[in-house]
Amino acid sequence: MRRETKLLHYGRPPLPGPANPPVVRASTILHETVESFDDTRSRRETDDSVLSYGRRGTTTAHALMAAIADMEGGDACYLFPTGVAAMASTLSAFLRAGDHLLVVDTAFHATRTLCGSVLSRNGITVDYFPAQATDLSAWAKPETKAVLVESPGSGSFDVMDLPRLTSWAKTRDLVVIADNTYGSAWLYQPLQLGCDVSVVAGTKYLSGHADVMMGASTANHRAAARLREAVIVTGQTLAPDEAYATLRGMRTLNLRLERHEQNALALADWFAQRPEVESVLHPGRRDHPGAALWKRDARGCNGLFSVIFKERFPLRPFLDRIELFAIGTSWGGFESLALPIEPRKNRLDGHRLPAGPAARFHAGLEHVDDLVNDLAKGMAGALSN
Repeated sequence: MRRETKLLHYGRPPLPGPANPPVVRASTILHETVESFDDTRSRRETDDSVLSYGRRGTTTAHALMAAIADMEGGDACYLFPTGVAAMASTLSAFLRAGDHLLVVDTAFHATRTLCGSVLSRNGITVDYFPAQATDLSAWAKPETKAVLVESPGSGSFDVMDLPRLTSWAKTRDLVVIADNTYGSAWLYQPLQLGCDVSVVAGTKYLSGHADVMMGASTANHRAAARLREAVIVTGQTLAPDEAYATLRGMRTLNLRLERHEQNALALADWFAQRPEVESVLHPGRRDHPGAALWKRDARGCNGLFSVIFKERFPLRPFLDRIELFAIGTSWGGFESLALPIEPRKNRLDGHRLPAGPAARFHAGLEHVDDLVNDLAKGMAGALSN
């Protein structure tokens, strides 16, 4: 069955019945006999879809777990209240005091904060490596246990050669964890490229409507048991209403991403023609350094891209004047967004990027002509002052 068809049928209950799995809210699950209670507790140790206690999710969450695991091509998926919670729990599953973690230098800023605060306080050391590296011998230590990658990277959208990097990691028996929020399990499948765990902030494209907070970690067979243990012991779960909203949003994931990609490429091309622009960072454009790698390993792009302007460009007045692009954190919903960024910050090779002011844009689902007109009007107004 094609992936597009699966999206519409994930979790569907037996017919006659509702098209979407209903919201099941529950903490205690009741039994008529002790034998039934014992049987349930026994089966849940090898089957995460068994309804046993609200902390392990209800049937609504179980349907979402199975759907994301299938999309990622993984053996097991676990849900969390936010993407950062998913990342924190995943790292805790594979690291302990005295271990060393390697992290790509383009990682999401919240991941960097997590590494520099919680992990360091727990006796875990962290070193960063450039996104272009595939042999990490220069950064690895005897106590290195895991590698954290993110492709494309936050802000600068550097594309990593994951098959080559994971091939090297296997020679050291290292666990490779990918932040796959950009690809959102649809455009990109890190597990198929050699990674062991794929973490997605479903807050973004999976839910798709800017009204859900959630995260998911999907593991291959090698990593699933340790991830599962960490999730159960720490009591991580996702509320049934959020699980329902995410699963409902996923029904249109492919269609939404197609429109996001079309709009983003059109806007990126428009910016590239402007004399005020120094560089456009979009992995789908031919002039992007990682375009060939992304085309080889992915199924397309989403609505994100960054623009580096000429050094004297009035970025903040420009962003204040555009009306269809709200200023806001996150992305992946239906709406267009813009945000000032510092793509060179914390980069080991930040000199590769131009020095001008930069902004990250998220192309929403509006008509592209309206978005272009809004940008043109805002730029004209900012430059006239």
